[in-house]
Amino acid sequence: MNKVFKACALSACVASLTPAGTARAHHAAAAQYDVEKVVQFKGVLTKVEWVNPHTHMSFDVKGPDGKVTNWSIEFAGVAGMRRAGLANKQVLAVGQTYALAVNPARDGRKMGLINTMTFPDGRVFRLGAVVQD
Repeated sequence: MNKVFKACALSACVASLTPAGTARAHHAAAAQYDVEKVVQFKGVLTKVEWVNPHTHMSFDVKGPDGKVTNWSIEFAGVAGMRRAGLANKQVLAVGQTYALAVNPARDGRKMGLINTMTFPDGRVFRLGAVVQD
């Protein structure tokens, strides 16, 4: 075998291992979110980003002092949202108020991983892997 072939074969072997490690690290929600804690609040939906690997939604949340803060919430990917019945853009309404239960970011940023989302009409969607009632 020549050196170029050996180098290519070695590179291909190393490259084939990379996606598995990346996928495993990507799904470690506990690294970014406190999965032992659930924060509940109501917020006005301001933006929906239909992207993979995760859909993101932004909510304006009014605190007890009246100050509004924007929370960025991580949801399932587009396929997971479709399976949950939420991928239809007419289902989610920007400007509407939703009740959310999320695992908050460990670093204190106004970010969260969705557990449940309750619509104004009372429908509840359980979307998170870690749900605490």
